[in-house]
Amino acid sequence: MSVTSSNSEEMILSPHKKLQIQARQRVKHRLSRFVMWLCLFFACAGTSWFAIQYFLIPQQQTYIPQWTNALWIQPVDIASPVAYYRYNTNFDALPDNAYIMLTANQVFRVYVNGISIGTNGTEFVRGEAPRAYIYDIDSVLRHGNNAIGIRVVDVDKQQPQLRASIGVNWGTVSRSLGSNASWQATGQTILAHPRGTLTPYAWTLPTFDTTQWQSAQITPPVTSGAPLLTVNPAVYSYPMPGHWLGSNGSQDGYFVCQVNLPTQTQQALLRLVATGTADVFINDHEFMQWNGQAPVPNLDVATFLDDTGDAVPYRNGLLTGVYDVTPYLHTGNNVIAIHVQSPGTSTAKVGLDNLKSAMSMDLLASHGSSVTNLMADDKNWHVSNQATPRWTQGNNTATWMLPIAVQRPGASKTYYLPDNTTPRNIQIIPPMLITEMVVYSCAAVLALWLFTALFILRRLVANRNSTLEAASLIFLPALTMETLLIVLDRESLLQQPFPYTSFWALLLITVVICSIGILWLQTRRTHQQMEHRNEPGDTYPGEGGQIGIAADRETESRLFLWIEPHLPHAWLKQNWSRRLLLWLCQNWGIIPIIALAIPMACYNIGYEPFWQDELSSYNAARNVMMHGFPAFPSGFVYPKGELYSYLLAGLMFIFGTSGQVVPRLISTAEYLISIPLLYIVAGKLFKRKIAWLATAMLAFSPYALIWSRQTRMYEQAQFMVIIVVYTLYRAIQLRERKGPVYLALLCMVLAYFSHEENFIILPAALVCALLYTREGRYGIPSILRKKHWWVPALIACTLIISQLLVVFWSHPPTFATDQSRQPQIEPGFDNLPYYIGILFQIRTLKDGIAPWNLTQPWLIINSLLTVSGCILAFLRKDRRARYCASFLLIASATLIMIFTMQADRYYYPLLPIYYMLGAYAFWSVLDLIWRFARPHLSSNQRGSYARPPLLIRIVLVSMVAILGVNVLIFPALPLSNYNLFISRALGLSYRHHFADYDNVGLYMQRHLKNGDVIVTVAPAVSIQYYVGHVDYYFSIDRALFLIENNKKVIETTSGAHPLLNQQEFQNVLAAHNRIWLITDNGGYQAGATKNRRFTFPPPDFRMVYEGYGSAIYFRSGNG
Repeated sequence: MSVTSSNSEEMILSPHKKLQIQARQRVKHRLSRFVMWLCLFFACAGTSWFAIQYFLIPQQQTYIPQWTNALWIQPVDIASPVAYYRYNTNFDALPDNAYIMLTANQVFRVYVNGISIGTNGTEFVRGEAPRAYIYDIDSVLRHGNNAIGIRVVDVDKQQPQLRASIGVNWGTVSRSLGSNASWQATGQTILAHPRGTLTPYAWTLPTFDTTQWQSAQITPPVTSGAPLLTVNPAVYSYPMPGHWLGSNGSQDGYFVCQVNLPTQTQQALLRLVATGTADVFINDHEFMQWNGQAPVPNLDVATFLDDTGDAVPYRNGLLTGVYDVTPYLHTGNNVIAIHVQSPGTSTAKVGLDNLKSAMSMDLLASHGSSVTNLMADDKNWHVSNQATPRWTQGNNTATWMLPIAVQRPGASKTYYLPDNTTPRNIQIIPPMLITEMVVYSCAAVLALWLFTALFILRRLVANRNSTLEAASLIFLPALTMETLLIVLDRESLLQQPFPYTSFWALLLITVVICSIGILWLQTRRTHQQMEHRNEPGDTYPGEGGQIGIAADRETESRLFLWIEPHLPHAWLKQNWSRRLLLWLCQNWGIIPIIALAIPMACYNIGYEPFWQDELSSYNAARNVMMHGFPAFPSGFVYPKGELYSYLLAGLMFIFGTSGQVVPRLISTAEYLISIPLLYIVAGKLFKRKIAWLATAMLAFSPYALIWSRQTRMYEQAQFMVIIVVYTLYRAIQLRERKGPVYLALLCMVLAYFSHEENFIILPAALVCALLYTREGRYGIPSILRKKHWWVPALIACTLIISQLLVVFWSHPPTFATDQSRQPQIEPGFDNLPYYIGILFQIRTLKDGIAPWNLTQPWLIINSLLTVSGCILAFLRKDRRARYCASFLLIASATLIMIFTMQADRYYYPLLPIYYMLGAYAFWSVLDLIWRFARPHLSSNQRGSYARPPLLIRIVLVSMVAILGVNVLIFPALPLSNYNLFISRALGLSYRHHFADYDNVGLYMQRHLKNGDVIVTVAPAVSIQYYVGHVDYYFSIDRALFLIENNKKVIETTSGAHPLLNQQEFQNVLAAHNRIWLITDNGGYQAGATKNRRFTFPPPDFRMVYEGYGSAIYFRSGNG
């Protein structure tokens, strides 16, 4: 009966309808083929990536340091976040090799005899803490007294502790000097920088007087866990060759050595130092190019600070490159060839031209704790002044002459550069090897795919195309796991090597094999059901699509029925309470997000000191409380974020103005409210699962967790953007009604008055309103004929123009523009590279590397998803997605091409839309893959699909969960310095992100006297808040922050007088006796001393206090 009915329906279909059905079937077929090849492409890409990493790229390893008798120590007189450690030792005979191994809490810099050896500042900023480090120091040791100085900075306001071990070797005699009570330490800055010292690193010299320093105190460590080394200690413990190899004084030297690699070798390390550029070939492939030439000293180097803010003496010498060449060697005979060029004219100035092309190299093969130099015998080397055909393969090189043994260069010494990611080093992976690896990987994937389709599944599926499509699914679980491993690889504290090891390779292969087994079982089950389907009396369940929906609703109903008996009866009688309970049962996924966001945003909210922009908002609100309008202590009116200023003033009026907690509560509250708000808005515009992912992305965004804990208006600006996006969409939908239109325009005005940089959403709102209200034959926007749209629009324009007029009339005349010489509003594309870098690259947000600097989260996954979401929105006929994409693109274009100022915080208000489109793309791609995979994973029952078996559902849910976790945690890694609460809960390292001017204020309150003059090389508003007043500040390219007041030039925020040149600074020094100089000890100071604009510090000043991001210099009345 049913068959006859079905045939009748087909017969009565019109030809046009049949063509439409056939067209849909063709599109579905092409889409299935596209997804199949897409799965295979990703499988080939993932396999090739893992294979290249495993076979061709040396993986970082971790080693357990041998501390022997080294203990954790700290100063007894600790008084600041900075501690100074010294150890003196005498050598009657210089050791063959010497090294220092250390770890600290948190940032350190090592000096030996006044020469800077190394620092972990860069690694610490990247979140690679705690770690142990090891450095070569034998080249800077001298006969007699030697001084090891270590400066430790704790950026978490804990104890700047140290653990160090010095190893020295004389032949077979070894000696270990560990940190203990015999070391000297002080936390008093004046003891490390007494009056009369000529350089800031004088305390590291052997002649420095440390009689007032106390012995170090042995203490338990602050950090948890055992810091690991990332460099094989054999690099330092094994001495370098005592002589070099030369090529008879020629300009170019070609060196070839035959090396036999033992079978049991676990790691092979190549150490190389040469007079000029050295090209290294291993088995006929060039893998590296090393340039360790000594730099020519810069005469002005003493006037600059290095990237960490420390003055560093010039260090002359050759640099040794260290390479892990384990992947490039094979068991048995290997050919290593090196082309060394003679030093250039610049390095000839430091005495390296006498050796021409010479080098020193060894190859350390390690097995367990034993280390062997495979190049110890010079007879294995051959050298020539000219290259011969195929010399990198070792052909015809046996007739070359033996190299000449020469002494080490007398004018320069050899140093080891800890990491090789420098302009001196070029590491090369031969394209031919990469091509071979990609070809082999793709061949393996395609072979396994065809084998599964044609031999394992073919007998169970009649259609060959369906078999090929089904077989392409076997790689997806392993690919999902590989993406998780790649994401976790960003966590630097995981024990290395990870994840490109044999264990994970075998696990991924096992996952693929298990996927084949699960797919075979499901295909076999479907095949058996198809065989029994035509038997009489067979019954079938309902439609699969409805089953899934019904199951979700059934789960929600069960949850509601389980909770309902446990609630008060009177509460359940109210209609709103039952609706709220039902909504929570349907949207329970938002609860864990909020539960985790609350402690992440609220824990120790006063941890960070105020920075200058926060104090601008704070001072504006204080002036509202006293005079009714936002202004700075200088009298400068602050017509910026007026709504936020008045809200902050009201909050401080109720709860007080002291401390850092109360002024930050508005941002924290708005962040917490924006989480359910975005969930509701995204749920209205998209599906519930898209809303959940977008909300989680925003809640756990590193940007959101930073701005939610600051006294700034950016969180409020973002909060209002969420409201504007939804109210405008509702106004477009209900364009005939007045209420939604007036509400949308009111929200736009409030968004603008929350932060005037929100003007970027106004063009987006206008264009979207015109685009999505087009009607009629010619697509003319209908709102142009609506009076109730024009009236609120004119009112909003009047209010915004009035605010702009107040800004214009209240702003005093400017003296000049800034160094960019650009107005704030100007069309152009100059900002495009910057914002592309913000969205797709990782960088430090501030110039230079300092321990307290903010680092930008890497948003590349979110950005790629957002771009995909915009593309999908315009490809599909999804009006809501197109609306969000149009809003985001137009607002972003306004920010990038109209607003000339650059900062990541200007893009922050757009993040909710950014994340909604990213979540939209995420789920759209997964839905596409599911529609492709469902026919192969579910039983087809009368034209519909049943729910997949439990095992397959577990696999699918796990895959989706892993992909979602990848999206959420990728911007957060490494977890160290991600969030204070997370770091404290997991016992990870954390650091302040703003300079410690609060510590400066505490010190100044104890020592400041009436009549003292304060000059700052730091933000004047910060010094004014924490110290109480500021008299002068160094003005460097900041003319926009200068105004005239009573015929005097002052700074806009604090009212301090600017020092524009060295002569004005000298006049201040001559007019006053007791003067305090406060500096950030970093970027501001480096800018003031650049090109000798200012001499800082003056010769008669001495440092009396040093923090992790500040320093105080003082000159008393008697000089």
